[in-house]
Amino acid sequence: ELLGGRLRSLVDQTSATLERWFAEGRLRRVDPQHLIFSIWALTQHYADFEVQVRAVLGPGHDPYAEAHAYLENLYRRMLEL
Repeated sequence: ELLGGRLRSLVDQTSATLERWFAEGRLRRVDPQHLIFSIWALTQHYADFEVQVRAVLGPGHDPYAEAHAYLENLYRRMLEL
């Protein structure tokens, strides 16, 4: 019920918003559901594996600031017209 109902409804609503933005020429068209999944996956990684990310980056790195800059660049390049 939760996954097939409320979660699916939320994804459908968000996908509809994205579809409207695509149609308005505000974003480059991509598959809206897979865009949502990729955002979830990438952001969740930093939350679930914070210790691992910090260990790999080493001292002097702010993984969240660096991730913000990286992910903004990634999604802007993918979605800008």
